[in-house]
Amino acid sequence: MKIFSLLRCALLSLALLPSFATAATVSALGRVLPRSGIIDLYGVTGDTIQAINVHEGDWVEPGQSLATLSSAASARSRLQSAEADLADTRLSTARDLQIAADQVATSELELKYAINRQDRIMSAGNSEFISPDQIESRALGKQQSELKLAQAKQDLSRARTDARHAIRAAETEVGAARAARAAAEAQAPIAGRILKIRGRVGNQLNGRTEILKLGDTRGMNVVAEVYESEILKVKPGQKAVITSPALPAPMSGVVTGVSPIVFRNTIESMDPNASTQARVVEVVISMDQAEPLDRLVFLQVNVTIDL
Repeated sequence: MKIFSLLRCALLSLALLPSFATAATVSALGRVLPRSGIIDLYGVTGDTIQAINVHEGDWVEPGQSLATLSSAASARSRLQSAEADLADTRLSTARDLQIAADQVATSELELKYAINRQDRIMSAGNSEFISPDQIESRALGKQQSELKLAQAKQDLSRARTDARHAIRAAETEVGAARAARAAAEAQAPIAGRILKIRGRVGNQLNGRTEILKLGDTRGMNVVAEVYESEILKVKPGQKAVITSPALPAPMSGVVTGVSPIVFRNTIESMDPNASTQARVVEVVISMDQAEPLDRLVFLQVNVTIDL
């Protein structure tokens, strides 16, 4: 009995000592997402889907046509016309600039000639064969050449400004036409995998329902929702492990970002005793391996972050 009393006193003393131990991990729920995020393609509102050119799971490259819409033909025609106009504009402005530059060069030669003529007559100004009218004529010729050169330079400067404006306007139209064609062909903005096709041939686009979802699954993230009471413990660079019944084994990753915003949780725990309206902060975890997470987008996982 005496031994038990001593043990009880020892345990009580330990319990009364201040505790300096802290939790070694933080646990949270998370969901699997492509590192690029998920891109929704909507197309042109009012268009009708004429063809879906891909299947779910297909890998696509930037600029690849994913669907064909009813405005595709007119968009391609507009782009061809815009590119032809740009080529014509560049050619015509280059020709105008060359003419203006040649005029400057000619005016410079004429001025040089006028200066030489004036210099020659001035050097012989005391000759009885040189009249004042001749001297004034040479001076006037020089002035006229100077004015002609100044006008030529002004014309060249104006031609350069007009050329820049004309080419910029033509390039802007080409850019708009390319954007219109990209939208009408639902072109892929990035390399990625087709995650979900929502549109069907014959559907009219209303701007509310996307044609398809796309994401680059070569790199995968887990976005964990950490309780606000524990978020200050979490920092970039910390190791994390995720688990799920759907995964053959735990998978590792590294915390790469912590959101500065606190909001209501969007991931609901399967535990009936857990709170359904918790305040959380998003923590981004870059996974060391993409497979098999690249086939499990939106999978809910359990996250453990090592502090």
